[in-house]
Amino acid sequence: MSLFPFTLWHGTSAHFLPMMKEHGLGGSNPMADWRVMDFLADALKILDVAEDDFAHPDILDLQPIMAAVKGGAAGLNFEYGDVYVAGGYDKAAYYASIAPELVSFVRTVLEVANRRGDSSVREGLSVYARLEAFVGLAPKPIVLKLPPLPLSLFQDERGGEVQFPANFTGEVSEAFYSQMAYRLTTVIPFEGIEVVEVSDHKPSSNS
Repeated sequence: MSLFPFTLWHGTSAHFLPMMKEHGLGGSNPMADWRVMDFLADALKILDVAEDDFAHPDILDLQPIMAAVKGGAAGLNFEYGDVYVAGGYDKAAYYASIAPELVSFVRTVLEVANRRGDSSVREGLSVYARLEAFVGLAPKPIVLKLPPLPLSLFQDERGGEVQFPANFTGEVSEAFYSQMAYRLTTVIPFEGIEVVEVSDHKPSSNS
């Protein structure tokens, strides 16, 4: 059995720890349970910005949200609903700072609506009670350090086979691949996963 050749990390929110301890990493999907995509689709209809209206002042904020609502994969390297891990701590810590990304999109549409003085998006959020409650929580970014795991449990960002060159050795190779993200294909039990507070770990070039 071939193990992944370096440490993998997952940026998330400490608010999800009880859920992950119960179901494992990848064992539950609160974004689906909370119908986040439904809310975002409703919000985009209210905000009513055309995808090709590049002169609109809100287009840069809303473009990634439009892509997510359309499925997430169009023109992007990921699909929502899957769990992704990073090859380096720094990348995972960045993801943790906005985790979960779909909720960061919820905050964005609320900000856009607030700039317009439009309260209807915020009012619409009240229908999604669990999502509304989570949005009101203070951020608690954490990074999970995964234990050594089989390479076969992962795919690349696009769902293909993860492959490393035969001469993969040393810090140079690891520094390059630490910038990549990988798709988890199974549930990982929480035992053996180390929780790292983002503020407790100093960034490095190849962690």
